[in-house]
Amino acid sequence: MSKVLKNSLAEYGYNLVKLPKEGIEPLLLLYKNKRDVNSGGKNIDWLFAVTDSPLPSVSKNNVTVDIQENALVSYNGELGLKLLEQLLEKLKMGNLSGKLDANSMHSIQIRYQDVLEDNVSVIELDSFISGSEPDVKEFNSFKEKLKDSDLYVINSVLKSNSFSISAQDENGQKVDLEAKLKGVVDADVHVGRSHKDEVVLKHEKATPIVFAFKAQRIIYDHKKWWQLFKKKEAKFRIKDQQGVVLKDESSYPTQPLNQNDELIDI
Repeated sequence: MSKVLKNSLAEYGYNLVKLPKEGIEPLLLLYKNKRDVNSGGKNIDWLFAVTDSPLPSVSKNNVTVDIQENALVSYNGELGLKLLEQLLEKLKMGNLSGKLDANSMHSIQIRYQDVLEDNVSVIELDSFISGSEPDVKEFNSFKEKLKDSDLYVINSVLKSNSFSISAQDENGQKVDLEAKLKGVVDADVHVGRSHKDEVVLKHEKATPIVFAFKAQRIIYDHKKWWQLFKKKEAKFRIKDQQGVVLKDESSYPTQPLNQNDELIDI
């Protein structure tokens, strides 16, 4: 069975993207169907279109000092190999073409390098949502999800255009991947070694792709906006506690999406 063995990014509140790619950005709406999470395909201002509050601006390409050495995910051999194929394709590095055998690898570790973050302020996001109303025309599309608090909005994504990889066999012995990877990547891809003795692949010209994200639950009040349908009764928010004293934005109380070691296909 394909599975994630360890997601170090969960310690920072990040969920894993099943297939890393471009186009996943802050303010994107997500919704839950039981355990599954799906993209709503729209940004939050498409739904909350009637507003007196400004849409939060997206801060892009922030260096993530704390995460740089800890953007590590460990997979079993089958899943890790599939992810490696996806990364090589999306970063235009080359084609694995069956050159590696998942049966020879018990586990594979991917460590993202030169990680950048795009984000919006959760305080500004809460201000926007609490000062807005759902557009009546679009409301029915997400009515049940809003009622059940199963609607989320992305507030942060992590992206990269380089990564390191290591693998072990079933006895815990290291599998040497460097020679085989050098044989499948394009000429403009740099192949080297990290200080942790992992094989590093970097394509300077590749556009970074998103591999992890944070999302916050959109909470409704119990005055039941969809029944009263009165503007002044509309109370949606992401702030989970009222009257709390905040030291900084990191202590802002929300209900984040937490899928732990699951992969999310958005």
